[in-house]
Amino acid sequence: MLNKYYWWQYILIVLFIIIGIIYSLPNIYTDIPIIQINISNKNLSKIKILENIKNKLNVNRISYKKYLIKKNNINIIFFNIENQLQAYKIIKENSNNKYSVIIKLISTIPKWLSFLKAKPIKLGLDLKGGIYFLLRINNDYIFQKLREQNITDLKLILNNKNISFQLKRLNNFNYKIIFSNNVIRNKVFNYLKNKNNNFVNYIIINNGLLVSMKNKWFLELKKAIIENNIDVLRKRVNQIGISDSIVQKKGIDNIIIELPGIQNLSEAKEILGSTATLEFHLVDNNINNIQNNNFSYYLWKNKIPLFLNKKIIIDGSNIIHSNISRSEYNQPQVNIFLDDKGGNILSKFSEKHIGDNIATVLVNYINSDKKDKKGNFIQNKKEEIINIATIKSKLNNSFVITGLKNIKEAKNLSILLRSGSLSAPIQIIEEQNIGPSVGKENIKKGMKACIIGISICIIFMIFYYNIFGIIAVIALFINLIFIISLLSLLPNATLTMSGIAGIVLTLAIAIDANVLINERIKEELDNDISIQKAIDYGYKGAFSSIFDANITNLIISSFLYSLGSREIQGFAVTTFIGILTSMFTSIIITRAIVNIIYGGKKIKKLPI
Repeated sequence: MLNKYYWWQYILIVLFIIIGIIYSLPNIYTDIPIIQINISNKNLSKIKILENIKNKLNVNRISYKKYLIKKNNINIIFFNIENQLQAYKIIKENSNNKYSVIIKLISTIPKWLSFLKAKPIKLGLDLKGGIYFLLRINNDYIFQKLREQNITDLKLILNNKNISFQLKRLNNFNYKIIFSNNVIRNKVFNYLKNKNNNFVNYIIINNGLLVSMKNKWFLELKKAIIENNIDVLRKRVNQIGISDSIVQKKGIDNIIIELPGIQNLSEAKEILGSTATLEFHLVDNNINNIQNNNFSYYLWKNKIPLFLNKKIIIDGSNIIHSNISRSEYNQPQVNIFLDDKGGNILSKFSEKHIGDNIATVLVNYINSDKKDKKGNFIQNKKEEIINIATIKSKLNNSFVITGLKNIKEAKNLSILLRSGSLSAPIQIIEEQNIGPSVGKENIKKGMKACIIGISICIIFMIFYYNIFGIIAVIALFINLIFIISLLSLLPNATLTMSGIAGIVLTLAIAIDANVLINERIKEELDNDISIQKAIDYGYKGAFSSIFDANITNLIISSFLYSLGSREIQGFAVTTFIGILTSMFTSIIITRAIVNIIYGGKKIKKLPI
């Protein structure tokens, strides 16, 4: 029979609509802004602390909704995030490290929706507010490190052959080797040329050689450095629980990090901006090594002088996992787990050095007050011994680091090691705080654009197509529900301002499809065929045009996502999703409603 669906088709359509509504619902709930004050010291009075905080908030005219006193903490609930952020700064400044202050958002989504894994749409930085970082990679560090390794190998070769020479270090990897005469120079040149020519160029200049890295290797190494650093930074972001983040490269040496809705800026900067890694060195008291300049001099606890062998046993690159725990004396410690390579190295080394001491050195790069020619702060290498341990037996793939100041230091070190070490140091060269008020303003503008656009479409459809216009409007709202639910369900989908523009566009595309269907039905009615046939032919005739147009739009959206910037990608995602849902609602949903109203009935006139 014309214009009739099977009963199971109606049930399936209703089921899709119910699922769409359920997974759209979390977006109507807002998070509760809270400041949690944790008091571990039993001698401190929670009442006095609360009274002091209330006085400070009142003086600064910061309003709050209510407070809750629990066993070990105080929770202060605020009306909005702006008040929460203002209060956090004041409370933190007046804490004097007597108690910890944590800022967070508590979800109000009902448990039954959480059970169904229903979550709100992830909002981008332009809608939610947050922090924007621009990081620059110090590639010189890795090139200079490779140069020193190359020079060490070269020194060994030349010293074994009793060849005297001089070295002059240049920028990046490059350096010069100067010999006493051209005969020695030519012999060394021929030897090095035949021995190792994979990534190094040797060029004869006067009575010496210029050693440089081949351009192909230079570019590949820079690419590998930025890719590894991006991977490490992404892991760090995930470790500190910042969701919906964006970590991507900008140019050759820069990385962009966007943290929407971030609450704890100082912790994020401390973790993301840190270049910390671990190195393990043998405590070396061998007078020969000291005289041969094979050691580094350090001052440890109580200014105790220590000599460490320069050779690194293992470093952060060999660590695959770490976590924190407490020792038998209730002191914080970090449990280290090595990869197979690191485990084998440590096992062989410890077997030969039972009774000797190993130093754990925390290596970091700190910005100085001086700037280089490019205007960037020069970074100084900072090394700190955090632990000295005696090798009592053969070690394996795991061991423990003690000697940490507190549990926070242990936690931060564990996060850095767990996420991996950076290939090269980074520095924050730009930091922008985008407040939630900016995001709210963008959402208001986006919603206003949606409402105006949809309202014009609704007025036009109802005025011009009567009942069929109302059916198209119902399908339009169902389409909007489907778009919102799919954006909520997709794990990596983030809604931005450009994404809202994509939604508005696809709603217009959905109306356009119904215009095609309605006009085709009117054409069939003008040919004096029955109303039931006109409806059937109208939907079938318009389908090919709608399908072809939407397939073209889907292809364009795919290219926009593949080749476009972040803003273009946000537009492409919502457009792609909207096109798929609009095809379903414009063709299937409207047809189902038309079938229910007019299918199988004798109608003299069709209100279209």
